[in-house]
Amino acid sequence: MKYKISKAEYEALDAAMQALYKAMGDDFVLVVEGLPTGGEDLEGLKRQNQTLLDEAKEAKRLRREAEEARTQQERDAAKARGDFEQLYASSEQALAAERTRLAELTTSIERRDLTSAASKIATGIADGENAEILAEFVQRRLKIVEGQVKVTDAAGNLTIATLDDLAKEFQQAPRYAALVRGTQANGGGAAGGKGGGATKTWDQMSGMERVELRRTNPAEHARMKAAAEAK
Repeated sequence: MKYKISKAEYEALDAAMQALYKAMGDDFVLVVEGLPTGGEDLEGLKRQNQTLLDEAKEAKRLRREAEEARTQQERDAAKARGDFEQLYASSEQALAAERTRLAELTTSIERRDLTSAASKIATGIADGENAEILAEFVQRRLKIVEGQVKVTDAAGNLTIATLDDLAKEFQQAPRYAALVRGTQANGGGAAGGKGGGATKTWDQMSGMERVELRRTNPAEHARMKAAAEAK
């Protein structure tokens, strides 16, 4: 059954069917309870329908914008996490570099302190080249503990001895008698010397032999050294 029919179609209907239609202009429309039949009511229905369509479009647009905003927030959050991770990694690298630099600086300071302490002990009990040689042996008995120079035994174990105690130990040890001031023994078979003649050249002599020559015959030591340096 059509909602809207022409006049010719209306006249072709029997009386019972015609009773279901109502004239509207040149046409006839089906009378349905609750359904507007006037032109204004139909226009209102169209407007209402358009309003519903517009609202639906607006709701869809809002949902799309909300989804886009949520996606952007997720991207921003991911970027922030990435930036943080990169920043953290950079800070860790910088910290590692700083730790390395600090370790190197600490090692340099400790080496300086050990050398200084050993030199102080050696120059206190020996002279010149003897002190330089002795300082090498003294330094082997020193160790830095919590920033302080400490004395160890021959095996490298910490002791309660002081630096003065270590100086006395080296001063009294027969092993270093040839180097310590005032305790060198005469003789010893050193190369060179008046009346004996040098059996080795300056280049052939060991460091200890040169030290002994300087102790027993300073003039010959100076002559041979000068001659070697003049070559």
